Amino acid sequence: MLKILVTAVIGLAAFSVNAQTGFSIKGKIPAKYDGQKVMLEYRTEKQEVKDSAVVKNGSFSFKGKVNAVVKAYLNLKPTKENKETANNDDFYSRNYQTFFLENTNISIVGNQISNATIKGGPAQSDYLLLKSQLKSLEAKQMVLNEQVMRSFRNKKADSTGKDAPNEFAPQLERLYSEIGKIQNAFIQQHPDSYVSLDLINERNDGAVELEKLKRDLKRLSSRMKNTAIGKNLQVKLAMAEKTGIGQQALDFTQNNTEGKPVTLSSLRGKYVLVDFWASWCAPCREENPTVLKAYQKFKDKNFEIISISLDDKKEPWLKAIEADGLPWIQLSDLKGWKNSVARLYGVTSVPQNLLLDPNGKIVAKNLRGEELQMELDKIFN
Repeated sequence: MLKILVTAVIGLAAFSVNAQTGFSIKGKIPAKYDGQKVMLEYRTEKQEVKDSAVVKNGSFSFKGKVNAVVKAYLNLKPTKENKETANNDDFYSRNYQTFFLENTNISIVGNQISNATIKGGPAQSDYLLLKSQLKSLEAKQMVLNEQVMRSFRNKKADSTGKDAPNEFAPQLERLYSEIGKIQNAFIQQHPDSYVSLDLINERNDGAVELEKLKRDLKRLSSRMKNTAIGKNLQVKLAMAEKTGIGQQALDFTQNNTEGKPVTLSSLRGKYVLVDFWASWCAPCREENPTVLKAYQKFKDKNFEIISISLDDKKEPWLKAIEADGLPWIQLSDLKGWKNSVARLYGVTSVPQNLLLDPNGKIVAKNLRGEELQMELDKIFN
């Protein structure tokens, strides 16, 4: 799924903490990187911060102050002058690392940024602990990801129309399951950790799974629940409860491609798929043929689709509808992520969808690929 990066919600990456003094970062990497810039990036409640420091004698440093614990990103910027950094395809992956920044002394030591040891405050210590627990699984994940990418490059779709890398799906599923178990255990054992809060927030960055979010929030300490992210997660939970399976769909009216208003409740008596998408959303466009196939199969069986576009310009929206051959109801207020229906349903990533029964009750959510056709088969056959 595609993620929103909006200034108004930048504060969601920050964790509440009582800041008395600033932070001091001191880094040590090989002198061959002298003259290059190390970039430090993080988000506060009000802005996105980008800072840089030049490597000199194998050292670099940053000073600053944050009013909250933040997740920060460190990377070495490639330069044309340095042939190794300018031409090496995996330079960026070898010189990028995430860490938790708070007002304390932080040391960074290593042969390259990606494998440098970063020591800082309590949040970073927790993060290092989690990384050590996940180390072997993440190594397996890297190997598997490389195999998937090679398969994408070397193989075309097979005769069934499925991509060749699907052969790796069972392995990836098992791996993600193992990673999830370790993360769950960490959250259970560290309810007052900013790392636990961050894990839960990342899980709910797109479509929210109601029961899982309920479970995770119960595990957190009161202090974590009262952080900016903790409060936002509670807002997401409240929204998920309002728009969860079994709930009555919230009614809305929005204009179609001809500028005429269409109201959801006018389709009562039919099964309706409310689909959130955008012309610029690659996963949405990839999903459209599957949705079209389902529409063509069930359109004469009391089934309708309403697509809500998060486009902000009419021309690309209309071009995408025509290019993908989408014959069903298309709505948008052309306000992008501020689309009134998307905000009503708490949509913060696309694609997403809701399946409503003839009484307007939500019976399924986020049906992807063959799941949509299977669900409709159960209903109509």
